[in-house]
Amino acid sequence: MNSLKQDALLRGVSLSRGVAIAPLFFFTQNDSFKTEIRKINSGQVKSEIKRFLHALKQSRNDIERLKGELDKENIKEGAAILDAHLQMMQDPGLIELTEAKIKELKAAECAFNEAIEKYLSRFELIEDPFFRERAKDVQDIGRRVLSYLRHIKHNPWESVTKPSIIVADDMSATWVAEFNPELILGIVSENGSPTAHAAIVARARGIPYVSVANCELLSNFQDCQAILDANEGKLIVNPTEKKLKDYSQRIEKEEKDLKEIKLAIKLKAETYDGYSIKISANVDVDSELDLIHEFGGHGVGLFRSEYVFLAHGKFPSEEEQFQIYKSIVEKMKGLPIVIRTFDIGGDKGGLPLHSKEDNPYLGCRAIRFLLKEKRIFKTQLRAILRAAYFGDVSLMFPMVSGLSELYEAKEILREVEDELKKEKTLYKEDIRIGSMIEVPSAAIIADLIAKECDFLSIGTNDLVQYSLAVDRSNQHMSPFYTPTHPGVIRLIKMVVNEANRQGIPVTICGEIAADPTFTSLLIGLGVHELSVSARFIPSVKEKLRSLSIVESVQLAEEVLNMATPQEIMKRLKA
Repeated sequence: MNSLKQDALLRGVSLSRGVAIAPLFFFTQNDSFKTEIRKINSGQVKSEIKRFLHALKQSRNDIERLKGELDKENIKEGAAILDAHLQMMQDPGLIELTEAKIKELKAAECAFNEAIEKYLSRFELIEDPFFRERAKDVQDIGRRVLSYLRHIKHNPWESVTKPSIIVADDMSATWVAEFNPELILGIVSENGSPTAHAAIVARARGIPYVSVANCELLSNFQDCQAILDANEGKLIVNPTEKKLKDYSQRIEKEEKDLKEIKLAIKLKAETYDGYSIKISANVDVDSELDLIHEFGGHGVGLFRSEYVFLAHGKFPSEEEQFQIYKSIVEKMKGLPIVIRTFDIGGDKGGLPLHSKEDNPYLGCRAIRFLLKEKRIFKTQLRAILRAAYFGDVSLMFPMVSGLSELYEAKEILREVEDELKKEKTLYKEDIRIGSMIEVPSAAIIADLIAKECDFLSIGTNDLVQYSLAVDRSNQHMSPFYTPTHPGVIRLIKMVVNEANRQGIPVTICGEIAADPTFTSLLIGLGVHELSVSARFIPSVKEKLRSLSIVESVQLAEEVLNMATPQEIMKRLKA
C-alpha cells in the first residue's frame, strides 16, 4: 500500500487517550550525531572545553526551565523525568570523556559527538524497552547540547503556527514538555510505548497520542485534515465531510455534557432503577488526583506505582517512596486508594539487573520479579505500609497466576509488618489485600484466589492479551485484540461469580471500563466497581445513570450465549 485515499484509516496503539481534529504536520529531526571532523591546536584546548561547558550549562538551563513549567502544571512525573536528564548532563563520565577528546585536539562538537556515540553504542544491541528509553534520553541530551555547540536554534516547534497533529518517527519527553497545547493538539509517531517518557508526559498534559506502525504512508498528506481518535487507537486521514461533522459534534457534545455533568457531580453513580456501583480512577501520575475530586470519583481503584520507577529511571529508596505515596494518600482527602506493587516487565520494560529476555511478556515480570528481588519488594511494601497509616489504602499484587505466588507475597508482607512492629514504626495494620486477575490461570482458579483476598481486580487489557495470545502493543495484531471475544466475557463472569461466593468485590480496571459501550454489559455481569482514567469518570457515570440493572442483566445473559466477537460488539452498540 503506497498511498492513502480519502477517509483512510490507520490503526495503532493508544498511548494517551483523547480526540483531536487538525491538519497533519510532519516533523523530521536529524538524530545523526555525525559532524565534520575539525581539529584544533593545543592553544585552543581551554577555550574549546569552556565552549563545551557553556553549551552544557545552556542545555541544563533549558531543562530546568521546562521542569519548572511542569512543576507549575503539577506534572511531577514529567518533572522527575527531566530531573533524570539533568543528572545525566552532570554525569562526570560524560564530561570527562568529552574533555579528554578535546585534549586529543578535537573541536568541542566533535569531541562531544564521539562521547554521545560511545554512550549510545552501549544500548544498540539491547532490545529491552527500559534501556531503549535510556538511549532516547541520551539522544535528547545530545541533540540539545550539539545545537548550542553548532549555534543552531533548538526549539523544534517554532514552525508550528496553527493547530496541528504532529507526525514523527519518534517523540521525546522534552519535546512534549515544550509543546504549546493550543497549537499541538495530538501526536502520531512510528515508535512509542505506553511507558515511554514522551507518553508519560503526554498523558499528564492531556495530549492525545497514538503509535502507528506505518507512518510512511502519511508522507504525502502534509497539511491534510485528520482525525486522531486516541480513545480507540486510530487515525483517520483526509476524512469525509460527514466523518468530520460526526467527530466535531461528538467533541462538542462531550464538552457540553462535561459542563452539564459537572453540575451533577454529586449525583450517585447508580442506574435509574437504583443499582449503585463505584466509579474510581486509574492513576499513573499524581497530577490526575485533582480530577478525581472535581469529577466526583469514589477514589483510586488502581495506582500504578511502577511509574515512580519509570519516571526516575531507578528504584527510589524506601524514604523516597514513602514520601511519594504519603503525598498521594494525603491528596486523596480520605477517599480510598489501591496501590499496586511494581508491575515491571513486558510492555513496561525490564531492569538494569536483568539479562535480556526473548519474550518479556512471558518472562520475569510483575509479581515474579518482586518475588525474585525480595529486597526491592520489601522496600516497597515498607514504604506503602508506612504511607497507608495516613489514609484509606489497600494493597494489590500484579499478574498473580497461582496460589503459590500469592502465599509467598503474603508471607513477605507479614515479615515486613513484623519488622515495622519491632522497630515501633507507624504503619497500617491489617491492610486490605487484593490480586490482579490478568492471566487465564488466575481466572480459572478465582475461587481459590478469592479466599485469600479482600478484593479482586480484573485487568482486562492483559487478560485479553494472554487469553487470545495477542501482543496488544503490536499494531499489526490489533484486529485480533478483541475484548468482546466470548472467551474473555466468560472469564470475567467466572471471576465475578467466585468473588460473589466469597463475598468480596470485583473491579474492572482495563480500558473497557472507560468505554460506555461496555458499561451495561459489565454491571450486568455483576462487576462492583469500574476504575477508569479520571477524565472518563463523568461520561461513565452519565452512561450508568441512563441504564437499568434489570435490562443490563438480561443483556449479559444474552451476550454470554453469543458465538463471535463481532456479534457481541454489534449487540453492545445496538
